[in-house]
Amino acid sequence: MPTPVFQLRKERIFMLKGKVFINEQETCGNYKYAGIPHYMTRGFQNTFDEEAIAVAFTAFALILEKYPDNADYLQTFDYVREDGETVRFWCINDVEHATFLLPEDY
Repeated sequence: MPTPVFQLRKERIFMLKGKVFINEQETCGNYKYAGIPHYMTRGFQNTFDEEAIAVAFTAFALILEKYPDNADYLQTFDYVREDGETVRFWCINDVEHATFLLPEDY
């Protein structure tokens, strides 16, 4: 079961050490990302560790900013770490919820 992303928690929130980039979507859609639960897979959580919530939240904000009215169900991102390593991840909207995952989690 994926882990809920945007729950109120007493956990410490970490600042990003790298940068999240949203990629161009392949097609336009009419999917809404606000107002639905967001989850992350264990693979996503393990890869980003203490930054996982901040990475997901940043990606969520980028979707709303770049595609406010025409977001597709699949959004792809690159996270560039401080050392230059790039990690690709996705957000898939299933209408009732959205999940942040690594391509290999699919």
